[in-house]
Amino acid sequence: MAKLAEGRPYETLFIVRPDQGGAVKDLIQRFQKIVEESGGAVTHVEEWGVRDLAYRLQKQSRGYYILFQYRSSFRAVEELERNMKLTDPVMRYLTVRLEEMGTTPLRQSELSKQPGKSAEEHLGKPAPQS
Repeated sequence: MAKLAEGRPYETLFIVRPDQGGAVKDLIQRFQKIVEESGGAVTHVEEWGVRDLAYRLQKQSRGYYILFQYRSSFRAVEELERNMKLTDPVMRYLTVRLEEMGTTPLRQSELSKQPGKSAEEHLGKPAPQS
């Protein structure tokens, strides 16, 4: 499952209808297969389980959350999102491109230890003017 693949690292979080039960495992396998057939590799899968939604989606107040981390080309991401859009149990999804492996983002706790600089200054962005 965690073979090294060409491409950039991505992360996709999707929410499935909570009444799907055993179909969640089938969806995970289906989406993994889509990524792998497109030349990518799924590096990590986390099932967060059923959680409350911030607002109702498709008359549901709860959803089953799944997080995928993978390396692939943008074409694989497009194909994965196209399939999620066509899959009825998937209520929402969001894909983001991660920073390249080896670089670590600054944590909020690390930023607060250095007095006198805002988070924007640490990241090379100009501080907002009051």
